[in-house]
Amino acid sequence: MVLAGRANIGYGIPYGNSSVLPYVRQFFAGGSNDIRAFRARSLGPGTYNYEINPEESRYFADQGGDIKMMLNGELRAKLFSVIHGAAFIDAGNIWTAKTDSSRLGSKFNFGRSFSEFAVGGGVGLRVDATIFVIRFDLATPFRKPWLPKGERWVFDKINFGDPTWRKQNLILNIGIGYPF
Repeated sequence: MVLAGRANIGYGIPYGNSSVLPYVRQFFAGGSNDIRAFRARSLGPGTYNYEINPEESRYFADQGGDIKMMLNGELRAKLFSVIHGAAFIDAGNIWTAKTDSSRLGSKFNFGRSFSEFAVGGGVGLRVDATIFVIRFDLATPFRKPWLPKGERWVFDKINFGDPTWRKQNLILNIGIGYPF
């Protein structure tokens, strides 16, 4: 058995006459090597939720920010032959350094940053053939930062029997190599 962990903290500062970070230098949250219970680049910034506006939800989620804090933990174990298993929990979010009027709740405030963390967890299978690893992780959100305070933890809403809940909350990530 192996207990693996990672902490990822970053702050980007625009340089020169730029007022925002270049797109390729922005931080993103969610996806197969990040907070696996949320779709790629769909989390944050802060308490902002891109799905609130139905017109925007038709497009690919691409929410970037200037600040990122993330924690990952994973317990890995060999099951048999080249098949390994894992149980994991991920937490974190991204924020903007300045107020963004088009994304309310996105500005970073250290005092409330931990209360705006998204948390998710799940289980995974890995095919570890020594020269490469193929990974399948199934995750679900435990805490959604865009919900009102007092309602962000969603353990009481887990319902594996409901097809609508499964479609919205079970995220399958497929990757090559370990997530960290």
